[in-house]
Amino acid sequence: MQLNRSISYTSSWKYTFFIGLILALGLAFVLVFLQPFDTYSNKMPYKELKLSGYSICVLIPVLILHVFEEFWFKKNKRKWFLINEIVSLSLGFVFICIVCYVYNYTVVNDVIFNFDDFYDWLISFALPFVPIFIPIWVYLRYRLCKVTIPSKIKPSSKLIVIKGTNSNEVIEFQSSSFVMAKSQANYVDVYILNKNGELEKHILRNTLSALISQIPRASQVHRSFLINTDYVRNLQGNTRKGAVILNYVSGVIPVSPKHFTALKIHLQNNPKTSK
Repeated sequence: MQLNRSISYTSSWKYTFFIGLILALGLAFVLVFLQPFDTYSNKMPYKELKLSGYSICVLIPVLILHVFEEFWFKKNKRKWFLINEIVSLSLGFVFICIVCYVYNYTVVNDVIFNFDDFYDWLISFALPFVPIFIPIWVYLRYRLCKVTIPSKIKPSSKLIVIKGTNSNEVIEFQSSSFVMAKSQANYVDVYILNKNGELEKHILRNTLSALISQIPRASQVHRSFLINTDYVRNLQGNTRKGAVILNYVSGVIPVSPKHFTALKIHLQNNPKTSK
């Protein structure tokens, strides 16, 4: 599993609220109408209303989590990786469990709150929801998320150093000199401009997922290609079959459907980025 693989991200607050609402209503439906864990035998007052309140315990944490996701997303130069998604979902689920536990104590059971039984409650009541709750959450985020390509990045004089897994594989270059990278089996072809403005090809034993986190101007447009959008000459085709043409590079580079839309929007918003 390539944990540093670039993936799409749910940046929209509207979609985040919608996802949280669907999860919240789904949990409320299960608790009120299906009444698992012998809830049907409990004769507490206002039972349906109290059980419906668990929906708030889902919606609020999802929205709060998105605040930290946005901070993390911007810190990553508006790139989102698989490891970010895994950590975010894991912490989000734990956060939801804690809020539900507090709600269960203070509202549903109306007793003095403590964390003494949290572990047993987590095993008995929270974990059984994982096979249903998490896949739906993942699916909704996947369906409603979109790829974003950062706007023009501020110039930096700092040299980028990329190392391959072999000890003698090292290349250094300015971020603005990066043109594209292409993965081939266990190797990556990195194309950069030298001091004379000529395109150079460097072969490293590495992965695209390792490169994209190290090169600020690298944007993934296909599972096998990274490009610097500053060198885009033309975007061809449509979301079903798209391709991009770069300056200094012969031939066309395929663009996947989700990346095509993101690249098109980026080029429209940054019409003077081409070199």
